[in-house]
Amino acid sequence: MSVPVHPCLHCGACCQNYRVEFSVYELQSMGGRVPDALAHEAGGNRYRMNGTERHPVRCVALADLGNGCIGCGIYDQRPQPCRDFPFASYGCHDTRAKLGLPPLTEGDTQEWPQAA
Repeated sequence: MSVPVHPCLHCGACCQNYRVEFSVYELQSMGGRVPDALAHEAGGNRYRMNGTERHPVRCVALADLGNGCIGCGIYDQRPQPCRDFPFASYGCHDTRAKLGLPPLTEGDTQEWPQAA
């Protein structure tokens, strides 16, 4: 019997659709968690994850996690906008549809009440 895997770990849709901009204070060099090498200045005190500034969007932190899973390679270090993105929200469903992924089921949202 296989262990169920959170839908976010088969998806990566949000990492391929949204610009991820955050405060400079989230960078490791400023006392935060986000590795400096994965972001660039977006203006003022704002930084942006590399790969999210152009189309097609693909955040540099999106990684093959093995066993057919895809997800954030810096999950514990991800910036606040990524932490705040709501699993199973309109944005989540819309983004999945844009990438040709099936919608989440009611069972998915009951078993997994929040993002991975």
